[in-house]
Amino acid sequence: MEQMSRDARRDERWFEEVFVAHGNQVLAYARRRVPQDADDVVAEVFATAWRHRSRVPDEPLPWLYRTAAHHVLHSHRSRGRRAALAARTAALDAPDRRPEDVTDGIVERLDRESLVARVLADLSPRDAEVLRLWAWEQLSTDEIAYVLVISGTAARVRLHRARRRAEAALRRATAPSPLDLVLQPATEENR
Repeated sequence: MEQMSRDARRDERWFEEVFVAHGNQVLAYARRRVPQDADDVVAEVFATAWRHRSRVPDEPLPWLYRTAAHHVLHSHRSRGRRAALAARTAALDAPDRRPEDVTDGIVERLDRESLVARVLADLSPRDAEVLRLWAWEQLSTDEIAYVLVISGTAARVRLHRARRRAEAALRRATAPSPLDLVLQPATEENR
């Protein structure tokens, strides 16, 4: 009985240390991907860590990110099912009813307006995710490999190619349009 009590206290200390050390990082990861469900994702990640504590590696952050990635995907699937249900029930309501949340539209508009969001949107989902893991989560290529379940070499190659594609997309997004080039000399001459 005393051994079981000691083990339980040790497990509780381990969990508290992991949560204190990495809870904010996992929350930031989730907020960047599913802002509306971020708290739920974090709760699920740490509940999973508790249930599988004997399998969590000594350096838990990549494992936590990998688990968060699974829960983010689950959140997307759930959101899709909820949206489909809302669309079906909206047909039953009055025709002037608008079931969508106004804040979702505002968040989407702000995201589209940001340069980083536009560049990431131009990239494939694979490229965008490897860049997010590298830049936002500050993972090494070995940690990225672990999160994405690929080899270290594949992670380095993906990151290199994704960075090249992002640079090209950034140049396209910030390049002046031909109209800007034509109008600029004319406006300078008028001064």
